[in-house]
Amino acid sequence: MRPLEIAGFLLALLPVLALLAVLPVSVGLAAALLSCGVLLTAAVWQGAYWQLIPLYAGVALSVAALLLFAQQPRWVRIALATAVTALLLTTATFIYILPMFRLPRPTGNYAVGTRILHLVDPNRMEIHVAGPPHAREIMVQVWYPASPDGQHLANYRRRRETTHLSQYMDVLWTHSYLNAPVAGQGRPYPVLLFNPAWKGQRTQNTFQMEDLASHGFIVVAIDHTYNSGPVAFPDGRIVRTVDVHDIDDFHDATLAQQLAVGDEEVRIEAGDDSLVLDYLSAADKNPASPWFQHVDASNAGAFGHSFGGAAAAQTCYQDPRVKVAINMDGWVFGDAAIHGLAKPFMLMYEAGPPLASADLTSPDQQTRRYAKLSLWDSNNMKRTMQQFGGYIVNIRGMRHYNFSDRALFSPVRRLTDAGKISPQRAHAIIEDYTLQFFSHYLLNKSAPLLSMQPSPYKEVQFENFFTQNASGR
Repeated sequence: MRPLEIAGFLLALLPVLALLAVLPVSVGLAAALLSCGVLLTAAVWQGAYWQLIPLYAGVALSVAALLLFAQQPRWVRIALATAVTALLLTTATFIYILPMFRLPRPTGNYAVGTRILHLVDPNRMEIHVAGPPHAREIMVQVWYPASPDGQHLANYRRRRETTHLSQYMDVLWTHSYLNAPVAGQGRPYPVLLFNPAWKGQRTQNTFQMEDLASHGFIVVAIDHTYNSGPVAFPDGRIVRTVDVHDIDDFHDATLAQQLAVGDEEVRIEAGDDSLVLDYLSAADKNPASPWFQHVDASNAGAFGHSFGGAAAAQTCYQDPRVKVAINMDGWVFGDAAIHGLAKPFMLMYEAGPPLASADLTSPDQQTRRYAKLSLWDSNNMKRTMQQFGGYIVNIRGMRHYNFSDRALFSPVRRLTDAGKISPQRAHAIIEDYTLQFFSHYLLNKSAPLLSMQPSPYKEVQFENFFTQNASGR
């Protein structure tokens, strides 16, 4: 809860004491009415969310109880006090399980702005769904160095792009100023393209977007229509993910079939990335655009989480404007898997147990095929690192979703599938390596972290294949 909501919650405890005759009825009623006013102010000023519904109900019930039942027998007042207490405890439970989480503050010198854009590809048609042919279109969100001028902070997600459970994210504020002017100092800024996980969303790594933008990058996160979702378009349409197997689900798909699905989708998403660069290149030359003379789209990097890391590698492979790529805990599909990536490439992984040879021959089809794809990917990445160089960052205590904001969503790890490492520590490590990698190759800045062996982070096992290859190891 936020400060005003905490105040409203604490005030709501006093009517319970009044119903139990510990405090005068007048004190309890005044506290209940004051709680109503505080909570109403918070709802109007900061926004309301579903976790507080029991609190609102509890305050309303306490007002009614003190006005109508204060003179009733003790058992009636105890029952009402119990009901109010249960409602307050319900809100406390909801808030504990799904809190209004806090994103880490950006560490760079720039304030951060954000804009949401609708892009239509003039050259590609949509192939994910049947029906009349129509152009491929995507929604993207841009974070960038900004000079705020009275703009308000952006919400984490727009209401139409949330689920019933995640609607509270519509009133969860970020550190980015919505539609703020682009900062002029330090321009033009290199572009970084972020690709979310399979069925992920463009906001899923806002911790990274804001921090990288604060250090002088224009960071664009892409909702890949029909894979990402839900995606809300300006005309009111909401497009959700198509009904396809998860890329790691082998219950009804063979390894060859999933590889084919991955290869096709990764090329579609790489095309979306190139569409963004085309748009920014044109906008940089347009005096009417907010991006005029602020963008260096020919000096770009790509990164992504899970399957989004494969999209980043494919974009880096096929688009000469993209100089470097990072894959965060994902398999690699497409050309980068087959031919390797002859550009600076960083792989980040959770440092789990090695692949068990028994899994490759397991009688369980899902386990066996998953292990074979993991081995296939591991061999591909070893080959590309040995042939072209690159970096591998293994982080102990991590699980797959520590590489995204999801680890912040709840302290209950079973809900977030996060590892034992604290989310804040995990994000600090990820962002330090990400920032130094991109700053080194796109801004020509020194990157001591990329040459430190061992890593200054005790959780990290770091390998630099450029130095290993040079030394003949």
